[in-house]
Amino acid sequence: MQQRYDDAVWLDDGDWAAAFDRLDQQGGGVIRVPAGVTASEPTTIDLAEYDDLQNNVSIRGAGLAASVVDFGKGPGDGLSIVATDGDGEDGRAHVFYTEVTGVGFQGHRDGVLFRLGSDDFQDAFNSCDLRFATNNGSPDATAACRLNFVLNSRHYGVHNAQAGIALDQRQVQFGGLTGSVCSREGTSLRFGGQSFANVVEWLDVEACEDGVLIAGDEANINRFGMLYGANVHGTLWRHEAPVQTRIDAAYVGGNVENQDRSTDGSYSVGLTNKPFETANEA
Repeated sequence: MQQRYDDAVWLDDGDWAAAFDRLDQQGGGVIRVPAGVTASEPTTIDLAEYDDLQNNVSIRGAGLAASVVDFGKGPGDGLSIVATDGDGEDGRAHVFYTEVTGVGFQGHRDGVLFRLGSDDFQDAFNSCDLRFATNNGSPDATAACRLNFVLNSRHYGVHNAQAGIALDQRQVQFGGLTGSVCSREGTSLRFGGQSFANVVEWLDVEACEDGVLIAGDEANINRFGMLYGANVHGTLWRHEAPVQTRIDAAYVGGNVENQDRSTDGSYSVGLTNKPFETANEA
């Protein structure tokens, strides 16, 4: 028998809309994802539709592999959490303190398995606590995890995709990232758009086609503490934007077909067991 919390809403039936309705009725709090695998239909949660949900939403499970939500197989996305009310002075919705921890999301979705924030960047998610896993097994996947406008947040993630982008950071700013990424037939981690001033403390990149892609024209001044790569049948490191990036340390393991490529901007590497030929001096 799992311990129940009087102040929590449980996702027993996999119905996200019903769970958020109950959470709204109690004025916010925690949605608990039970241990085991919970089947769920694809869902978009728009916080603008709830009277009492904005800065008081937490989703918690028993562990990344202990509490798993399965979105099945098919076209479209899995779970999207957005806010479209746009009542800020800049025309955006501003959401604070969203927490998604101790949960794994899986499925074979042709779109994005898990999305935080709207694709048009009209909602800013601030000071989030993210510790979760995604695994999108579709050969036509767009992404396993997409973070849109996310600021000042800490993220530990294990993100895997059969194709597409494992972790797509489209406009992530002054935050932290640790964990692992893998896209077997695509790009494992992409820094796009205005994803700037982030610190990647450590990152494990393995069993993938391409590893890290710096692609955004304003994805500037991002720093990698430790980059590890192995079993990469494409390119481990691609720097293709007019920005500056720093890798403090990199360990290149076995079976890396192409270590690095740079077509724009500049990057430096500190300690490394194998020099990056396209890097600038540290």
